[in-house]
Amino acid sequence: TTEGYQQVKVKVKEISEIQRIQKEINQMGYGAYSLGDILEGMKKTSATMQAVLGGIGAISLFVAALGITNTMIMSIYERTREIGVMKVLGCLLSDIRNMFLFEAGVIGFIGGVAGLALSYTASFVLNKFSGGLSGVGMYGETISVIPIWLAFAALGFATLVGLISGFMPARRAMKL
Repeated sequence: TTEGYQQVKVKVKEISEIQRIQKEINQMGYGAYSLGDILEGMKKTSATMQAVLGGIGAISLFVAALGITNTMIMSIYERTREIGVMKVLGCLLSDIRNMFLFEAGVIGFIGGVAGLALSYTASFVLNKFSGGLSGVGMYGETISVIPIWLAFAALGFATLVGLISGFMPARRAMKL
């Protein structure tokens, strides 16, 4: 058996010195760790989780855009006669395009409202019933917050996605 210490705790005066002192201790051949190491691990885990969720969100956005485009194309095929009547009556091509763009924007807006309702519901459930879940929210803290500016930005983005998705079908309707 060797005699000596199993553990030594080092305190620093300034928090900014932790990394430097930890590095010096490691260079002496001793193992050293700090709460900063745990924080860095948590940051890496959080970044990975954000990347995975961001990828899922991007795929969902792409599928939603395809759905809007498909809906608008089917709408155009079903309303070919109506488009022809509008042209015969002297309707401007830009008016036909704008009508279909408006419909695509409304579809995107309604999807955004549905997504917001789902998000606020999930946030409420998470805040209400997460007490004791890994120590998060144990003492009544709010752990999920959706700011109002984010809600409006999401609605605007959903509407924009609808408009972009409906642009090609609207041009097709204009050229019928």
